[in-house]
Formats: sequence, C-alpha cells, structure tokens
Amino acid sequence: MMADQWILSGWVALVFWVLGQIWFCQIVIYPLFAKVGEAEYVAYHRFYSRRIPLPVILPGFASFLAPIPLALWGPPVAAWMSAANIAAGAVGLAVTVLLAIPRHNRMERTGRDAAVIAELVRFNWPRTLSITAQAGITLGMLSQASG
Repeated sequence: MMADQWILSGWVALVFWVLGQIWFCQIVIYPLFAKVGEAEYVAYHRFYSRRIPLPVILPGFASFLAPIPLALWGPPVAAWMSAANIAAGAVGLAVTVLLAIPRHNRMERTGRDAAVIAELVRFNWPRTLSITAQAGITLGMLSQASG
C-alpha cells in the first residue's frame, strides 16, 4: 500500500470513529445531561469531562484538522471533495471552540442549567451534520481512490 492510501485509510478509521461518537453524543449524552439532578450535576460533569479526552476530544480535534494533510498528501480526489472536507472540519472546530467548550466550562462551574443544556443540544447539530458530511465525502473519496 502506498503512503497516500495509508493516509486515506487512517482518515477513514478516524472519521467513522468520530461519526459514531458525535451521533451518540447528540442523541444520548447531551440529552442525558438534563436527567442528572442538580445536587449531583457538577460531580457528574467533572466525571464526564475527565474521561473524554482520549476517546472523544483528541479524535474530534484530529477530525477537524486532518482534512488538510489528507488534501495535501492523500490520494488524488476531486478538488471539491477536499475543499468540502476541510470546510466541514472548520465548522466542527468553530462549533467546538466557540459554542460547546464555553458551555461545558460554564456548567462545570455553576452546575446544571436547562437552558445551557438545550443550547448544547441545539448547537451540536451543525457539528453533528458537518462530521456526517465528512463521512459521506470520505465514501466518495474511497470510491475515487479505489477506482
């Protein structure tokens, strides 16, 4: 297997890992925040926050940034695929840094807040859809690279 194929293979594994996580987060984890009692909420959120860096945060940020080296050193694919993949990664990064992280930080300090939880669920939709788009684009990339 050539280097560009290894890069694409790594990207496939990463994007589909993150795709499963983001949908699980959107459908289960963020809505579950509203089910935790106020007295337990800060401890619950801290428990959650301490355990997600390796399985969630690192792959998530990698999926936002990896489309750039994939476009540069991956197999040749249609330019629109690389551009759309990079743009979707930028959306995910922006949502994470500008919308999600500040709300998580706020709840870690102040506790359960139904309005903030609702914002997390609502603001996570663009990130969920951008990662879903990346996965769809990846299927197209695989098709082009293999055929």
